[in-house]
This record gives sequence, structure tokens and C-alpha cells, in this order.
Amino acid sequence: MTTVFKQFGLAFCLIMLVNSLRAGEVNPELCPADFISNQPKFISSTTDDQRVHITADSARVDSDAVTYFEGEVRAQQANRLLEADKVRYDRTTEDVKATGNIVYSIDNARVTGDAIEFNLNTTQGKVFNAEYFTGSVNGRGHAEVIDIKSKTLLELNSATYTTCPPDAEAWKLNSSNISLNNESHQGSATNVVLRLAKIPIFYFPYFRFPIGEERLSGFLYPGLAVSNKHGTEITLPYYWNIAPSMDATITMRNMTRRGLMLENEFRYLTRSGFGEIEVNYLPDDKLFNDDRAEYSWIYSGAPSAGWSTAVDYRSVSDTEYINDFSNNLANSSITHLNRQATLAYNHENFVFSGLVQNYQRISGEQPYARAPQLTLNSRFTNIDNQLNYDVNSEYVYFDHSDSAKVIGDRIVINPFISYPIQTDPGFFIPKLSLHHLQYNLDQLGAPTDNKTPSATVPIFSTDMGVFFERDTGFAGTELLHTLEPRLFYLYAPNVDQSELPVFDTALTTFSQSLFYAENRFSGKDRIGDSNQLTASLTTRFYRQDNGTEVFNAAIGQIIYFRDRLVTLPGGTADTTDRSSYITSLSLTPDPKIKITSEFHFDSEFEHTEVSNSRVSYQAGPDSVINYDYRFRRNELRTQGISFAWRINPGWRVFGGYETDIENDRRLEDFFGIHYDNCCWAVRILGHEYFDKLEAGTARYESAIWFELELKGLSSIGSRKRIDSILESGILGYR
Repeated sequence: MTTVFKQFGLAFCLIMLVNSLRAGEVNPELCPADFISNQPKFISSTTDDQRVHITADSARVDSDAVTYFEGEVRAQQANRLLEADKVRYDRTTEDVKATGNIVYSIDNARVTGDAIEFNLNTTQGKVFNAEYFTGSVNGRGHAEVIDIKSKTLLELNSATYTTCPPDAEAWKLNSSNISLNNESHQGSATNVVLRLAKIPIFYFPYFRFPIGEERLSGFLYPGLAVSNKHGTEITLPYYWNIAPSMDATITMRNMTRRGLMLENEFRYLTRSGFGEIEVNYLPDDKLFNDDRAEYSWIYSGAPSAGWSTAVDYRSVSDTEYINDFSNNLANSSITHLNRQATLAYNHENFVFSGLVQNYQRISGEQPYARAPQLTLNSRFTNIDNQLNYDVNSEYVYFDHSDSAKVIGDRIVINPFISYPIQTDPGFFIPKLSLHHLQYNLDQLGAPTDNKTPSATVPIFSTDMGVFFERDTGFAGTELLHTLEPRLFYLYAPNVDQSELPVFDTALTTFSQSLFYAENRFSGKDRIGDSNQLTASLTTRFYRQDNGTEVFNAAIGQIIYFRDRLVTLPGGTADTTDRSSYITSLSLTPDPKIKITSEFHFDSEFEHTEVSNSRVSYQAGPDSVINYDYRFRRNELRTQGISFAWRINPGWRVFGGYETDIENDRRLEDFFGIHYDNCCWAVRILGHEYFDKLEAGTARYESAIWFELELKGLSSIGSRKRIDSILESGILGYR
């Protein structure tokens, strides 16, 4: 009798049912306790024994062909279990028939029914008046007949499906026929009706869906939003499974105020990389009175050992496109779109990279194009307490569409040596470097300009610091207290660089990063002259039981021993004898609470130049509150609060508000709610952000985003856009 149930083919039915219903796990807290307790329990097996073990109240053999089992029949093979009141097996015909309280379980899925008929030779059979359960998603349903056509094909007649408890069916699918083909990894359903609270909402005469992890072409669920920028917006995406290595999502985005936009996302895999191409096209925008389009291409690859390639290209049809079709304040303020391609090689002792780069100007000045930029930098291992040496080099050809601009190439060579002395109580790192700039200009700003200007600037620096520590305590907590003074001396002579052009260089905004930087300019067209000393002091407190930092405070200032004479065109020498003080503070009195603050205080004028502060309280990944304050003298003064909070297992709220105190106007605000229960969830988010000034009046863009999730089935709405707004607007929210 071992071979009887060892071959029992109903396992194929359960496997296909489970694989066809793919969705995330359901939070048990959201479901009634009796619904969870009645779900199938995982049937585990710790043995490789594939024999079938059968128990019953009685067993008898009727002639040599038929065997009967009666009374709580239980047949188990590994993780498959069949329970019934009666089981009849005919060895002549290989027919198996089970009746009375049928329960068939495999892993965490289960099928019950009035009767099962199955033939072991043809692997065909039927389950009558069947109920099926999938514990991983709380999925359940009914079928008048589950018709097992073969090992890989079955049909469910007059079937239903839901993930809701029996007495609270918020939604349910009804279908006259569901076919599951485990060989082609495809399923299909006919005459499908989606009901919400017993009200028919959607009717599908026919649709296909993938079984397991296989991709399948077809329409995805639509999205819905309302905004003053686009009107009512409905999106309908179509997924195209082109090949195992490529696919595309084609979305029809209908906006009542603008028209029908076609959005195309094409993804592909090569033997060495991954790429994504997007093409969005809106013919005859009703508000813009012209065609609108956007193109982008992102690629990253590794064609062979050590080599890597990348492409980042984006283009829009007009300078208003980003503002019109962005969804948040950050995107609407983009000034340039990057277009670049890179090729790099990483060797044990050096790194080579090649770059071609240009920009599409949205606002502001057009930057120079790099056509190309080649860098070769050594990467020798730096070893403490001995002489180390390295060299960085670069060649760039700068081009520009404006014929009045200077164009040409720049060569940078930067060798340097250092002797880092590292000990337990501190460090001392002297360093000597040489910066050589050489230009060969093709297009001059004036006929008298030098075509081959150059400059060579030596730089000497020493970086030194010591660490003091002691054991201490506070409020019964053992702490480790450190005191870390640090000095950084920098010397670079004043070398005339007035003949050098400016391709990619600006004066770096003063911040803590300049304390230990060799050059106060970003880019490489200027090497700042320096004779200065940075003095800083940091103190920290660590918990000794787990090593976490609970307090960090630092203060620093740069003392200048001479004026800084190297400037950009139109600039003036800096004659101050010391920089602003920069102080920073980080306090974590509790793992859930973090307070950070940074101040730039000008001691000469005795006022604050910069102030950035934040207070965060995070009770969990979806329960966080943030307060931010930002100030830069004569430039900005803003404050904002953002939060996401789980009120209970079913309800969450989230929101944010940022205001420009300096100009007395709102910058951005959003508020939403999230309701979640056992089998469905809904999110609604209202969003508004500052767009621009019109005749002195602030103009705002606003939208309402909506998402409905039917668990174990799919979601309808704007999940990606809601997630994007929340994750960018609420620090720490996931």
C-alpha cells in the first residue's frame, strides 16, 4: 500500500494553487483571532523517508483488488497529509476515492471537500464542493469542482477567492472557470467579477496571470490621482514580457487638463550589465499648446574583470517640463539635467576613468561640457610609520556652445608624499604635495589672452591629534568619556593664477569640511594660497555596556596668518584673520530620541551665520516625528515638522509642513491617512508645494493621491508616488 499515496497526484493541485496566489505576509494582529487560529498549520517533516504512513479505525480487503480504510483515515507522506472518513483503493483500475470530511494539507495550504476521485495511472481526478486555504496570505476560496486534468493542469469551476474572514468579506473574486497550468506557468480566468462589500465593481470577461515567479504580459491595475496641475489623472499600465532578459511597461496616463501621455519604461539585462530606458510623450498639451516629451537612459555594467561602464542621460522637450510634471518641491527646483557616459578600470595599483559629460540647461547658466575627461590616479597601499607616495592626474577638454566662452584643455598633475605616524594616544601626519595646472586654449576670451597659461603650487600640511579618555558615569550608567583635540596646519604660497580660465571652479561654501581641506575652491582651476591653522576640540560619551554614542560635541575655527589673495574673476581678497566658529552637537539620551545641531558663529560681528537643528523621535520604522530648523544669514530661514505615526495596528497617519519664515510663505505640506485590516488597506495623501511667484503671489501645486490594496491580489492607485513623497519628506520613515 506504500505506493498508493506515494503517487497521489493531488499534491500538484495544492502546489499550483499556492504558487498562483502570490502576495506578502499578512499581519496577524489585523485579523480576528478565530480566523488566524483556523488557518492551515505548517506540516513539517524532518525525515527524507518518502514512505506513506496510514492509520485508520479499520481496514479490510475486498477480494484481491479493492482495499477499504474507514474511520478517521489519516495518510501522511513527508509534509503531505490526507484525512477522510473513508478511502477506497482499487488496484486493478488504480482508482482512489475518498469521502466524508476530506482534508488534504501540504505545507501551509489546505483543501477540504465532500469527496475526492483520482486515478493514479491518468493522474486525473476531481475534488467536489471544495474549499481551499493558503495560510501564507490568508487566502481562501470555494470551487464547486476542482478538476485535475493532469499533473500540471487543473481547473476550478464556479470558483471564488478572497483573503477576508468569512464574516467580513470586504472583497471577493468570482469566476466561472479558473485554469492553472504549471507547465506553461500561466493561469487564466473567465467571467471574473470583483466585488467590494458584495457590490460588483469590475467585470473581466477574461484575463491571464502568472503562476509562481514567471512574468506574464498583460494589463496591470490602474492608478488614480487628482491635482490642480493635471486635473483628474487615470493611469493604465501594460506589462510586456519581451524576453527573459528584457521587459517593458507601457502606461497610458490620461490627464483631463492636459491630454493623454504615453509613458514607456524599457528594462534590459546584458551579459555584463543592466539598463533602463524611459520615453514619455504627450502630444499637444492642452495647457502648453505643444508636444511634450522626456527621454532617459541609465546603464551600469562590468564588461570584464576590473572594467566598469555607466550611462546617465536625461532630456526634456522644454525648460518647463520638469516643473509641470514633477511631484515634489525638490524635483521642481532642478536647474540642469545630467548627460554622461563613463568607462573605468580598477587595478591593484591605479584607477583609470574616462568621462564624457554635458548638461541640458533648465535654468541658470550653461555649464561647460567635458569632452572628454580622463583621470589616472595611483592607489598604493598607505602604511603607517613609513613614507607613502601617490599621484593623481587628469586631462579634460572643456567645450561650450557659446562662442564667446573660453574653451580648451586642462592637464592636472598632483604628486604627494606623506609619513603618517599613528600611535594609540594620537597621530601626526605631515604631507607634501605639488599641484601643477597646464592649459592649452583653443578659443580665447580676448586676443591678448595667453593660450598656454600654467601654474604650479606646492602645498604643505600637517594633521595632528591626540585622544584622552576616562571612565565615568551618569544616573547609574557607566560611560566612556573622550577628549580629542586636533590641529591642522596648511601652507600654500601665493602663485599668480589670474591668467587661468575658470571652467568648473567655485568658492566652496564654508563648512566643517573646509577645516581639513587643502583647497578652499571646488574644481581645479584655482589653488588657494594658505597660511592657516585649524584648531578643533571634540568630546564624546559612549555607553560602556553596548558602545553606542550618547553625546558628541565639537567646536573649531580656522586662524589665518595672512590674507587670501587668490580669487576668482571679479572676486576680492579675503582679509579676515579668523573664520567663524563652527560648533556641532549630537545628543541621544534614549535610542528613540536624537537631537543634532550645528552653528556657525561670526566672532567679529558677533552674530550667527548658519544654524541647522533637528529633533527626531523614532518609535519604529513607521512611527517617527521630526522637527527641523535651517538658517543662513541673508539667504534662508525655514522650519518644518514631519511625522508618521501608527495609532493602532489598523490606523496610521502621516504628514509634513515646511515654511519659509524669511518670506512668510509655505514651502510644502502633505497629510495622509492609512487604514489597514486583515484583507485590504487604503492610503490617501494630500500634497501641496510652492511652485513660483506670479505677480508677487505664491503659486502652489496640489494633488491628492489614492491607493487601495486588496491583499493577496493587487493594489490600485499611486503606490510609488505616495512612497516617494513619504520617504523623501519624513526622515527615518520606511
